[in-house]
Amino acid sequence: MIGAESSRAPCVLKAGGSELRPGASLAALVRLVGELRRTGRPVVLVHGGGEEVTDRAEALGLQSSRDRGQRVTSAPMLEVVLEVLGGRVNGRIVAALGAASIPALGLSGASERMLLVTPAGEPAGSLGWVGVVRSVQVAPLLRCTDAGVVPVVAPIGVDRAGHLFNVNADLAAGAIAAALRAELWLVSDVPAVRDADRRPLASLTPVSARALIRSGAANDGMIPKLEAAELALRGASRAWIGALESLTPSGPVPGAGTWFLSDARAPAVAPLARVRAGRRRH
Repeated sequence: MIGAESSRAPCVLKAGGSELRPGASLAALVRLVGELRRTGRPVVLVHGGGEEVTDRAEALGLQSSRDRGQRVTSAPMLEVVLEVLGGRVNGRIVAALGAASIPALGLSGASERMLLVTPAGEPAGSLGWVGVVRSVQVAPLLRCTDAGVVPVVAPIGVDRAGHLFNVNADLAAGAIAAALRAELWLVSDVPAVRDADRRPLASLTPVSARALIRSGAANDGMIPKLEAAELALRGASRAWIGALESLTPSGPVPGAGTWFLSDARAPAVAPLARVRAGRRRH
């Protein structure tokens, strides 16, 4: 395994929502990527943009619905996803990085069949044109990082027949992190994962995360984040969920956000206050 605990180990950074709209948050994201590159740490940036997809769909008279945090994607909705994520948002991020003198290349999961998918849902296909990642082709990503270029990946997958699919951005990032054996940082609009009593959690494991989902304490968009973190652990040693402002070039601020660790490495549930009271724990 690549040294996931090292400050120079690769990281997969997933951002969405306000971090991708023009303004202070996008500028902060660009600064973070630049600082990471200056430390010598390779970065793969995976982006969402669901709010903008919803806005564009509504402008076109399309209704949006979700199932366990994933967007149900009809054929017309898929066209909106391709337009907004594969075009507008991806291009905006690449342009913002370029304006900061950070070499970047816009890609999608369809590039060189990077994200090979099959229909998602239970039963398969029940979510429409939504894909679940079955394999990741890392070559286009490694060519970028080896050349000092930041790959900016839109969460679009492709099946063996060449059909395009919408892929949840968190789950795409988790699959990429697992394939690269890279630490996963999932930027969220909440500062940490919370338990049923709304207390922030310093750490989670796959077992405790599944319990949060079953109980309903984790719902909507938090479900794919937890599932993505578990997916990342198939190749990496840990993943993190938290706010953009908690990230530094050396990693998350101690005591901020929620670390996702294998069941062998962490207690089932650790309230954030316990970490702040003691010495740093990962």
